[in-house]
Amino acid sequence: FDQELYKERYAIERTNAWMDSYRSLLNRFDTTIATWLGFNYLSFMAIFLKKMKSKKFK
Repeated sequence: FDQELYKERYAIERTNAWMDSYRSLLNRFDTTIATWLGFNYLSFMAIFLKKMKSKKFK
């Protein structure tokens, strides 16, 4: 059992699960790669902001 490999794999799998919650990325009705990539960036920003909001800053 490799602890470091497990941590990396868990982070990737967790991120993939978060990305699955965005339907526009799953269905991919976009006609260009640029719009699909933009939706990916937008979803990562939304995930990041949700995580930052849940943290308690003093």
